[in-house]
Amino acid sequence: MEFKEVNIENYVNDIVSEGAKLEEFKKFARIKAEQGKVGQVIVTVMKNGLEETKNVVKEDAETGEPDWIVTNPDGEKYCVPDKTFRKKYEIADEKEGIYKPKGGAVKAVQIEENISFVAPWGEQMNIAKGGYLVVNGPKDIYGIQLEEFNNTYKPASEVDKMFEQENQKIAKTKKDIELNRN
Repeated sequence: MEFKEVNIENYVNDIVSEGAKLEEFKKFARIKAEQGKVGQVIVTVMKNGLEETKNVVKEDAETGEPDWIVTNPDGEKYCVPDKTFRKKYEIADEKEGIYKPKGGAVKAVQIEENISFVAPWGEQMNIAKGGYLVVNGPKDIYGIQLEEFNNTYKPASEVDKMFEQENQKIAKTKKDIELNRN
């Protein structure tokens, strides 16, 4: 598979000016996570075998803690700085190391060709046609392959409804438990 080398900031500006839409999505998938060891190399390999990128666990300059190694439902691993991880995730099952997203929206745009670019962490990233670019800012753009994106993100409005229904079920269960105690 061949990838077109692009300056990612210019690329996003060009495709948006040509009509591609930046849309709001939220992560809904539960992830496994653990703190890494500084210097540990994490290679992000997709389910289909494509090596997307690599990264090295660093110490978060603000917290002094190492990056977290996140494993998404499809098995791909990547690094998240400690401060960012704590802002974006909360524990769902401590025993299993399962975390759930806190629901912040991201802006993303789908791409129509295979591209390669330098990711915010300074390593090359390859995203295949159909994948998405997450645009957090001009200097904070990274990619997610199509299948992995669809298995972890949905339009923001859908995720809000999912989380609202989940919270209603939890509240009902707590109420039922309380009634049974009395």
